[in-house]
Amino acid sequence: MLLRSLSLSRSRLSTASRDTRRSLVSRSFSSSKEDPPKFDAEMVAVYMKIAEQHTHPKGPWPLMTKAVSEKVGDAPFKMLDIASGMGEPARSIGLALPKGEIIASDVSEDMIVKAEASLKDVPNVTPLLANAEDLSTIDDNSMDIVTCCYGYMFPADKDKALEETFRVLKPGGTLIATTWDRVDMISIAGDIMEAILGHRPPPPPLNPMALSEDGLFESMVVKAGFQNVITEKSTYPFDFGNDRGFQLKCGTLLIKDKIEELGAEEVAEKTFFECVPKYTTTDANGHMILPYNTFQMLTATK
Repeated sequence: MLLRSLSLSRSRLSTASRDTRRSLVSRSFSSSKEDPPKFDAEMVAVYMKIAEQHTHPKGPWPLMTKAVSEKVGDAPFKMLDIASGMGEPARSIGLALPKGEIIASDVSEDMIVKAEASLKDVPNVTPLLANAEDLSTIDDNSMDIVTCCYGYMFPADKDKALEETFRVLKPGGTLIATTWDRVDMISIAGDIMEAILGHRPPPPPLNPMALSEDGLFESMVVKAGFQNVITEKSTYPFDFGNDRGFQLKCGTLLIKDKIEELGAEEVAEKTFFECVPKYTTTDANGHMILPYNTFQMLTATK
């Protein structure tokens, strides 16, 4: 999740390491399409550290689980989770609501393999390889709920992804989706690249903040045919631990390819530790805390 270079993400990148970071962006800042990412131990460690943050009481997984529960009550239901990554929030929802028949979908084969492992103890959640822009393996009007945590920012054709979501929902069905409003890791990455390049880089073409403009996502959801659109915002912290080396990996992982390409490791490290106090606090245990990660949760009905 570490904001994958906040600028890498889902587009066709040429190397396996870039595919990995793109997949991390997708899930951390969520999911999209194309080449299956390859994870090394370092990537997995950082991914898992960031994924832990989403379980915070004010994070997306508990709030989305609560929203689904409020919609379905104690009744059986069918649900599709788009951009599920290793299986969240489908796993959390499946554990909380065992009467649900849930599909955890993702575009990455690698993520589906990991989801299969993480969901072994959740029998009502089934992983499925699927692209948000092409859900043709799922019938029209078949889902009571569709969830998507940090995913709609990344498809090349966002309108198509929302049209597909609308198609698979039953009449009266509910979409519950989160998008980023603020993630200071993007600003940190920008500071580092500005120090390296001598100028601020432009926003990435596939951007975790692509739907952060006020009213933009809501207007797209309405365009797709949804109604009764409601939004709420929540802010939660990221904890990057107290090991300086791991903190640096978290802060530079998403721009690691470019840093290595330019031979700028020393500049990146120096800039990271100079700029990061603007965005973080330190707790009593010496952990670096990024406090202001703000997302919007949208609900809408078909």
